[in-house]
Parts: sequence; structure tokens; C-alpha cells
Amino acid sequence: MSKTRKPEHDLARAMPLAAIQERIIESLENNDDTGVADAVDLMISQGAYHTASDIHIEPWSDCLSLRYRIDGILQQIAVISQEYQPKITARLKVLADLVVYRKDVPQDGRIDSEKASCGRPMRISTVPTIRGEKIVIRLLGDSPDLYQLDTLGFQKHITSALRDIITRSQGTLLLTGPSSSGKTTTIYALLREMMKLQRNATNIVTIEDPVEYTIDKVAQIQVNPHVEFTFANALRSILRQDPEVIMVGEIRDVETAKMAVQAGLTGHFVISTIHSGTAAGVFTRLLDMGIEPFLVASSVSGVLAQRLLRLNCPDCARPYTPDPILFRHFGQEEEKGEFFRGKGCKACQGIGYRGRASVGELLPVNLEIAEYVLQRPTTAQLHRLAVSKGMKTLADDAMEKARKGITTIEELARVLPLSNA
Repeated sequence: MSKTRKPEHDLARAMPLAAIQERIIESLENNDDTGVADAVDLMISQGAYHTASDIHIEPWSDCLSLRYRIDGILQQIAVISQEYQPKITARLKVLADLVVYRKDVPQDGRIDSEKASCGRPMRISTVPTIRGEKIVIRLLGDSPDLYQLDTLGFQKHITSALRDIITRSQGTLLLTGPSSSGKTTTIYALLREMMKLQRNATNIVTIEDPVEYTIDKVAQIQVNPHVEFTFANALRSILRQDPEVIMVGEIRDVETAKMAVQAGLTGHFVISTIHSGTAAGVFTRLLDMGIEPFLVASSVSGVLAQRLLRLNCPDCARPYTPDPILFRHFGQEEEKGEFFRGKGCKACQGIGYRGRASVGELLPVNLEIAEYVLQRPTTAQLHRLAVSKGMKTLADDAMEKARKGITTIEELARVLPLSNA
């Protein structure tokens, strides 16, 4: 199995989750001018130290709630008096260069690493609710390991096949999965891999909404629907800029889909994402959007479906016996052998899991798959053919990690859809 990326949990600076509320309230009750600023800095820095992907600050009926999304799960961190809500919101808006007095419209902004107490860039979104503005802060990664294909957790046969696909001069590689399943991180790792293979000879252009990570020597474009600068319009423009590799952040509509697929047939290599449950489902999604079967069969080089699974905390993982029902959930008989689960310790803040790794289902398009796509198969039919030709499903990949003690069967049941059984 590929080496999984180690969590960036900063134990030296991370205080216990249970202690964060007390420290925040202590800062807020400080009457000088720095109290609110210190509290906000503490919210952000501790979120980063605990490897949170998102920080949620939300007005509830009787308090202001602070929650961290750690390894995909929201953890309640603090409840704060409502009297501090306006000051906390205003402080975050100032950091993100948002309009402080506008409380009736959604706003999106960015906090650069130079302004952040944790030294990491962030994306911030505010939305008005009936109780006030809800704020979500997305902490963007800054670790060099984040963009290394070998450290994302995929099995070797997937990384090897992906490397083969991206060496082609043209075609379309599509990634699918729900929000926060690691698709963007995988794409950036693939772009870095292409740059390493081609050195400076490749003209790479990305179209994103928004640009989350900056990459040197890559022309990154951020769409702006407010001025009708959409994915489709941006793609149409950059095709005149002599690109060899085009990354489209997401295929959202028929026009973008048609242009991306056609670009993959005309001397460009296209990487994009599209929403579907499985790798096979991407083909039926494209066909349902009105893309001609011969275009899909000729342009698409492969589809990767992926998810993120939480990993057992290495400091407290102990043998356990999974519920037999969970095996049947994945269409498998109860297995003998030793399985492991984290019991909770100081290192994982009592959660039992620490860090995440990718699991994948890669469907490369060979001649037989391409010919079958021309017949407009259903998702189930194409999925069965791909499995018969050796494709390992998401469930297969994840179950292997559970057998090795890397994760738990319960985590598989939480993340994977039953249809992948």
C-alpha cells in the first residue's frame, strides 16, 4: 500500500480541545482592545494546530457556537456568549477584507498567510441567518507533502495507472466524489507530477472557483460569475492561448462538459471533476448531459472516484471485533483475523482517529470499455464490466485498509455508499 500522509497535528502548540473554550472566553472578557483579536487568533491557530479543515462559527438560539471539522467530522469546541458575536464577526471580516456593515448578503473573502496567526492562507464565507451571520473558514494546506501523489494514501496500482494516464499528450481525466473528498488535492498532486515529468516544457492553465492553492509556473484563473466569467467562458478563452494541459475545477453544465471533452480530443490533456457516486456513473452522467457517446468514448482516458477515510490513531489502536452486520453491508462474509480501532488518547484528543487517507476506484478506458460506452450502458452494467476486467472498487480498496488495521469497518460504513458493495 502507498505510504499515507502523516497528519500535521502540532502537539507542541495544540492545547486540549476541552481547554480552548476557557481560553477564548478569558480573552474576550479582557476589556482592552486586543481581547477580541486574541480570541479570534486563538480560534484560528488552534484549528490549524488540530488539523481542522474548516472552522464553523454559527449563531444558535442562545449562544455562538465554535466547531472544528477534524478529519471530516465536526467537533464542538466552544459555546460563547451572544454578546461577542458582532465583534468576532467584524474582526474576521476585517481580516478577510469584507464589507463589515453588510450583514444582509453572503460574502466570500480570503485571509492571506501573512495576516493569519497560524501562518496559513484561509478562505472565509459569511451567510446571513435568522440569528445573525454564520461564518465558515476553510484552512488551506501549505505542506509540500500535500501535493505528492505517493503520500495521498492511494494503492500503488492506482498511482501507477494515474502516472501512465497523465503522460499522454491528449485525453480527459475526470475525478469524482462528494465535497471534501480530496479531489482538489489529488489534482494538484497530478499537476505537480506532470511538471516534474515535463519540466518547464508544458503550458499548464487552470480554471478554478476559487483558487485554493497557488502553484509556481502554472497560469491559474479564478472564475467570476458576477461578470459572466464562467468556466465555459474561461475555457473558451484559454483554448486560444496554446495550452497543453488544462485543469477545469468542476464540470457544472453541458457547455463546459462539451468543451472539456472536445478539448481532450484536439491535442490537449484535460483534468476536471464531476459529481457522481462511482467511476462508472461519470460516463452515464456525461451521456445524460447530452454528450455524444463517441465523444465520451474517444476523449475520456480514465475516471477516478475517491473518498477520504479517517485513520486509526497509531498511539492508541487496539484489536477489536467488528459487528458482523457491517461486513454484510459491503456484501462480504464475516472475516476472521485481527481488526484494530483507536480507543482514544491524548494524541488524538480522545477521538480514536488521527489523519485521513484516500481510497480510490480507478476506471481506465481501454478499447473494450470505449466500445461499451458507445452502446449507452447503464451505470450498473458498466460497473460490472469494469470489475470483471479487474477494477478494484472503493469498497475493495477501503476493506483492504481495514484488514491491515489502518482504519475501521465502522469508518467504511460511514464514508462509502452501499451501492459500492
